[in-house]
Amino acid sequence: MKFFDVIPSELFSPLASPNRVLYADALDVLYNAYRENLKLPEDMLYSMLRSKLEQQLADASFEGEDIDVEELRDVSGRARFLIRKLCSKGWFEKERGDDFEEYITVPSYSSRILELFHQLRDDSPIRGYSYVFGTYSTLKVAYESDNVYDKMAAIYSAYDNTQSLINLLQMVYHNVKHYFQMQIDMQEVNEVLAAHFNDFGQKVVEAYIRPLKIKDSVPKYRVPIQSVLRSWAGDDALLLAMANAALQDKRGDTVENCRADLLRKIFWIDERYDNMEHDYLDEIDTQVRRYTRAATQKVENLTNRDQNVRGNLNALLTALSRNRRASNLVDQIQPVFQLYEQSFLSEKSLWHRKRPGKRTKAAPVLIQETTPDADAAAQAAQLLRSEYGRAAIAAYVQGWLGEADVCYSKDLGIQDDKSYIMSLLAVLTSRDPAAEHQIKELGGTFSENGYSIPQMQIRRKEKKR
Repeated sequence: MKFFDVIPSELFSPLASPNRVLYADALDVLYNAYRENLKLPEDMLYSMLRSKLEQQLADASFEGEDIDVEELRDVSGRARFLIRKLCSKGWFEKERGDDFEEYITVPSYSSRILELFHQLRDDSPIRGYSYVFGTYSTLKVAYESDNVYDKMAAIYSAYDNTQSLINLLQMVYHNVKHYFQMQIDMQEVNEVLAAHFNDFGQKVVEAYIRPLKIKDSVPKYRVPIQSVLRSWAGDDALLLAMANAALQDKRGDTVENCRADLLRKIFWIDERYDNMEHDYLDEIDTQVRRYTRAATQKVENLTNRDQNVRGNLNALLTALSRNRRASNLVDQIQPVFQLYEQSFLSEKSLWHRKRPGKRTKAAPVLIQETTPDADAAAQAAQLLRSEYGRAAIAAYVQGWLGEADVCYSKDLGIQDDKSYIMSLLAVLTSRDPAAEHQIKELGGTFSENGYSIPQMQIRRKEKKR
């Protein structure tokens, strides 16, 4: 269904006129009158408009409006014009009662829109910590009850509460980003502090985020909620009974559709509570931390901007950004900074790759080849033979074995490079077909470059008699 198939096409035209402030206040008066009285006579609405909007009606200019001369003459006529204008645009309707008096009736679409307008205008503290506990409480009471209808109704109520909770979390997430954007335009310390502690602190943190951590905690009630839902989802007889109750309550056209709808809602709630902390609460916490850090840095910057280099640079860039063509200021600071006036933005305005300079030929550098030193090579070979000779390796292995006949590689305790080299040389010096076969039997590999074995056994060689 299309939007203007539900509401009149000119419903919002008064709010786009030059007198939109007056019409918005008149709609708020209509909302209060509609909520306070079941039957709203037209004369009562007229009296309320006169008493609450008297000064605005007197100061308003209705130029271009289809107001009669008689209506324009005084406040009473202008109040009558407001009623006629709002009625013609579809905000309310009139009906004549049994006493021949005219009464105001508000259509459903108008009632919802008026409720939204009033909530936007209302500045009283809002608390949003009822959805999770409400879901838990409803399911717990229904679980302990023997009435099948209560269990069925509890599932639909839990589904509605979970949807409302998701909508609330989405609203809080985007609201934090809204305060983040508002902070960018603030240039006074007191303004930033008031926005952070009064507006953000009271309307976001205290109203929604803090209750979700303490009073209406998702981690606290998640497991009990999921336990009840999963126990119901696994009981076929109970599901059939709840489906019959849902069919009697006109929630579906067949028992099978009602049963499928109940299971779909149960699984949806269960999945949402599984992912709620990761997908919603953690993201909101990240945004809050970013906003708090930015607010702290903003206050620090605004406080010290006249005392440090960063503050002076901020003042300079702010002055450049506010002046559309700051040619004089650019000319003054050009000798000190490499600043250039940017009159338009393109793909290379913010950054472009720096092209390397042209290479120049230089004189070639001769590389002299050095002959190997025979004495140094002999000393190195002698050092290797003395440190890592067969006798040294045998002594090292004997130290590993001690009094045992078998020693495992996990017990060697290799702590330094020398121990590691000795373990390699111990295998390389015992290269024989039987040793290689034993290593392969243990699941290892053996090559000229070394060996790899999950767990090596070192056995004491038996002396031939």
